[in-house]
Amino acid sequence: MTFSYKPLWHIVCGLLLLGSSPALSQDLQLAGSSFTRFSTADIAGSPRNQQVEVNEYDFFLNLPKQLKNEKTILIHGLQYRLVTPFADNDLNLGLDRQNLHLIGYRLIVLHPLANEWKVLVLLNPTLSSTFNTALEGDDFLFNGTLQFVKKKSDRFSYGGGIAYTSRFGEPIPIPTLQLTFSSKNSKLQVLLPRRIAYDRYFGKFTAGLLVAASGSRYNVNNTRTNAFDVIEPVDKLAYTRVVFGPSLGYRMGKIQLEASGGITVARQVELQGDLFEDENYDIANGPFFRLGIAILPPKKDNSR
Repeated sequence: MTFSYKPLWHIVCGLLLLGSSPALSQDLQLAGSSFTRFSTADIAGSPRNQQVEVNEYDFFLNLPKQLKNEKTILIHGLQYRLVTPFADNDLNLGLDRQNLHLIGYRLIVLHPLANEWKVLVLLNPTLSSTFNTALEGDDFLFNGTLQFVKKKSDRFSYGGGIAYTSRFGEPIPIPTLQLTFSSKNSKLQVLLPRRIAYDRYFGKFTAGLLVAASGSRYNVNNTRTNAFDVIEPVDKLAYTRVVFGPSLGYRMGKIQLEASGGITVARQVELQGDLFEDENYDIANGPFFRLGIAILPPKKDNSR
């Protein structure tokens, strides 16, 4: 059975607003990229009073498909993230110019249930590594989410479930909570533990506030010099951070320009190796800014 492009995207967009997929941010986006800059900040507890600055580059693509039952939606997604830290006098951490790569495939299944319930299943195999050696099993992570969402009214939905995620470093199972409040000109989304966002719409402009957590565990296979000047191999590195601040968007047809900035908090680096106990280093709070561009689906006739 054939179906037209625009109605499919309207179905997907509606389900995603209820299901709050981790693969997508704010409104449904087909493809896009962004650059995030984290200014120089002190590394607490480092033996040589070190500082680090970080750049992040993100690219993504989402492709939907409607099954023959005309109810279930599949979304195939690809993501690539590059994290590039720069640190001075960095013998003991081994962070300087370590290119941290994350390549992920996402399969999202969206299906309506009885009594205005929806189910969202996300499978997210990921390669997370510096790729400074041949590909091995430790480069591979598997993230996933199972979430149920109830549409209470046109303006309010809620839900919850469980996720297995490496967003906070070491992969762990963690409960999820979703609340969405919307009106004609605004929307509040609470997607714990990943994201809280408030958006206010002014025609083509969007202004809001955002709290978002991100990170991963990376297979690094490098070395560092400990406090006794002994060289030790480092097997894995976990990097996490939370950003908080205002966000802006401007839509030009199917193109969305985005900018945000504010404060980075709860930033941490964890080193893991066979010859030493896991070591955690907190990075001081500091400013960040982000610029992005995304391709959006066509608007509905009754859109804002």
